[in-house]
Amino acid sequence: MAERSHIEEEWWRPDQVKLANDASRIWEKRAFAVQPGYSIKCQGGRLLSRLAPDETIPEGATLEPGAWDHEHCGLCFKKITEKGGDFQEGYTDGRDWVCPECYGKYLAPS
Repeated sequence: MAERSHIEEEWWRPDQVKLANDASRIWEKRAFAVQPGYSIKCQGGRLLSRLAPDETIPEGATLEPGAWDHEHCGLCFKKITEKGGDFQEGYTDGRDWVCPECYGKYLAPS
């Protein structure tokens, strides 16, 4: 994993420090779009998961076409969604999302 010079806010958890300092991630600006998901009953509740491209839903799961309707910035937790929320677009590496403010402050090439 390529590293940036050490970036850290005092309130960040270890996973946020790792995200901000991993220079091997390639971030792409993208508008957020609602994605399908599925839910599985477990321990008296439901577990919701995003449906990845080319993934089939597990046995016993229920497909929910508009289930994944937002993400949160991996650094500040602001909401990224198609409508409403804090931002309608952000930066993603295909796994995590960051808002435009955090991208500019912590991840943009200098």
